[in-house]
Amino acid sequence: MADTSYTVLRLVFTTENGKKHAMEFNNPKSDITEQQVNDLMQMIISKNIFTTKNGDLTGIADGGVVTRSFHDLVP
Repeated sequence: MADTSYTVLRLVFTTENGKKHAMEFNNPKSDITEQQVNDLMQMIISKNIFTTKNGDLTGIADGGVVTRSFHDLVP
């Protein structure tokens, strides 16, 4: 049995239909700053890079680094 952990950058946007849309990117830089995350999210919105089933991304709802741990129970 092995314990593992991994880190992702989680970005949560609002959409034009009033819903939220989240995306995650594996292995963000360990020294990523709040300003870098905000700038990235603003760029994604302003360049209209992604369209979701709930429409275009229109605003920033949340963003941050998430670390998850996994404890393997099955050999």
